[in-house]
Amino acid sequence: MRDSLSIFSDIAVKTIVWNYFETGPVLDLKKARCVYCKCLLRVDLMDETSHLHAHVKSSLKKKNQVNKVKSQAFDQQRFRKKLVSMITVHENPLSIVDHVEFKNYSFSL
Repeated sequence: MRDSLSIFSDIAVKTIVWNYFETGPVLDLKKARCVYCKCLLRVDLMDETSHLHAHVKSSLKKKNQVNKVKSQAFDQQRFRKKLVSMITVHENPLSIVDHVEFKNYSFSL
């Protein structure tokens, strides 16, 4: 009995898209697991990989968006300007900064 890895190498591992999927013998013969989101995708044994390319493109785009959000450093001056703007635009009292929930919010930054 042949394992799924040898079947994939005989049939479909002709494109770079397979670098983004696990195709080991643990997986079902007709599925591949995305290394980014761990999603299982159907594999066509007829060399059809366009859906795999689309999935990788989408996953990389989402990963880059998450990395951009994580990479923004906290900037004290920027936060103060935004706080002053929020208080003045909404006409909140300056004492809002003493409220418990506002403090919880601020500490979470």
